[in-house]
Amino acid sequence: MAVANGGTVTAAGDSRDQLKANCSPEKPTILSLPYQLAGRSALFRCTYEDQVGYTVALRQQVASGTVVGMNANAIHKPIECLGFKKIQENIADAKIAANGRKLSILITSTGNSHPLLYGPSYLTLRPYTNRMYQMCSKWRLVISLRHAEEQMRQRGTSFLTGSGAVFSHEEFTPFTVCMANPNLESVLAVHPGRYLAKPVGAVNFSGSMGDKMQLVKIRRDHVREDLLNFLTNSEFQKMSSAQVIMQQYIERPLVADKRKFDLRVYMLVVNPKRARTDPSGCTEDCEMGYFVFMHPGFVRLSSLPYNAASPDLAVHLTNQSVQAKQTRTFGQLKEVTTWFPDELNDYFNKRHRLRDRDWAKRELYPKIGALLGYVSAVFRYFLDDRDCPSNAFRILGVDFLIDDELRVYLLEFNAYPAWGCQTSVLAALKPSLWREAVCLSSEVAIRFRSRLPVAEQHLVTRQDFGLVFSSEEPELARRNIAKIYK
Repeated sequence: MAVANGGTVTAAGDSRDQLKANCSPEKPTILSLPYQLAGRSALFRCTYEDQVGYTVALRQQVASGTVVGMNANAIHKPIECLGFKKIQENIADAKIAANGRKLSILITSTGNSHPLLYGPSYLTLRPYTNRMYQMCSKWRLVISLRHAEEQMRQRGTSFLTGSGAVFSHEEFTPFTVCMANPNLESVLAVHPGRYLAKPVGAVNFSGSMGDKMQLVKIRRDHVREDLLNFLTNSEFQKMSSAQVIMQQYIERPLVADKRKFDLRVYMLVVNPKRARTDPSGCTEDCEMGYFVFMHPGFVRLSSLPYNAASPDLAVHLTNQSVQAKQTRTFGQLKEVTTWFPDELNDYFNKRHRLRDRDWAKRELYPKIGALLGYVSAVFRYFLDDRDCPSNAFRILGVDFLIDDELRVYLLEFNAYPAWGCQTSVLAALKPSLWREAVCLSSEVAIRFRSRLPVAEQHLVTRQDFGLVFSSEEPELARRNIAKIYK
């Protein structure tokens, strides 16, 4: 049913413009929870009704009731609200084949392709691809960045700052060295100070959760002595030197409420597919898109006041696992260990500690978005899911730290971020994040396969995720780096 301005009217009588107005936050914020599932899914149905197909849950893969660690309701509810009709696996192939112009969703817990249910008509969650090891391994991340940047220099395609200088990972990654480096002693003599020793880390479902991490002090004239003392008193002596890295510790972090904090943000990577059409009109193979979005996530704080000299890991490492292991009173303190991003912004506004008001909103999170856009461009080969014949999406956790000079550091990527909801902040944020991710991935897949532009202003399901890289507009990431880094 049409309305005067060219929009449409839903069964409830709401115009598309009215639905969009209802979904807009009252004031601009970093994070506008909860996700407006009812309103945005109504907009989705209104816009793409003739392209919404079925949802198929593979029974043997969802028996546990969870999908990659998240409560199944956070996955199934948005799919239902978007209008995908649930059907049984045994009749899916015939039904969906007859409606190939529609998008259908295949729900699995492993991300493996189905022998019959695959192709550009399907969307599936693929949490991990083998090439992602190059960025989710702490040491391979550094090596891969160095290698990719060297290749860009040789091709003349380096990213440039606003002043025209070549942009490098050295701007946003702490100095890191592998214990297997044959020149380890001389390297550390040039870069003395405190380090955080970490296992390189294999990609798995549980992550390292702070296991085996240890602070190490390296003095310029006593490198060998300090290394031997460290190895003698740690679990690392049982590990191969190639499996241990030393990352320079940021001794002067920016603190909030006298406590160290870092930021857990999320990357949503969507790889939509569509049939490739040659000039004669024949279709062959698939054409793939690559879109990366950032979600502001949450703030992780230590439960104890920051003291650079403290030997207590709970002072230095903010993840929930370390806090729970190291702090006896964590059960009573856990609510203060997570903040919403806007709480951090408000904290600095009220304390007048920073020169600019709304620093977190206006500068910090845009800078993180620019860095994720850069990494998405540099690591496209590792994130593009060219092995999957269907539309695919995945969510990664990414950790950032800020020092007291407001320099932002990328710490690590997590292929399998934890989805536990131990605090009220996490309970409000994580299910909402998943609902938006499912809706947004569905919309991106539909728009791409329909050859419609994929940009923020066109995405009716987008609320808190921001586009940081687009295969349709690769210059977006370059512009953001040049804008943020002068």
